[in-house]
Formats: sequence, C-alpha cells, structure tokens
Amino acid sequence: MVSDGLIAQTPRGSTIQRIEDGKFVVCDENVCFCARSLYLAEEQLEEMELGYRFPYSTSFRKVQA
Repeated sequence: MVSDGLIAQTPRGSTIQRIEDGKFVVCDENVCFCARSLYLAEEQLEEMELGYRFPYSTSFRKVQA
C-alpha cells in the first residue's frame, strides 16, 4: 500500500515521506527524523541504514604504542 507523500522506500523498510510544510520525514522501524530538504533526508536515510556517515567511517587509525 502506497501512502500519500511517499518519496522512497528501501528494501530494509526505511522510508522518506514529504509532509505538508515542505519538509521530509525519514523513518526506519524504530525512529523517525525530520529533514528540511530531500538531500538532507537522503543523507539521514543513508546514515540510519549504514550506521555511520562518511568521512567518519574512514578516519580510524591504529594507536601507536
């Protein structure tokens, strides 16, 4: 069933929906976030599904003993 305002739904069940005031709501099975643009909604969705945001995932280094 497709609801009004649905922009995207991923295989994992996360969704992006447009709400009345022009903002976007990003939801997974546990939590929802509000974003002011579609770009930010897509970024939030990626962070929710992958568990991290670039570039933080690539900056891990071994500690020198």
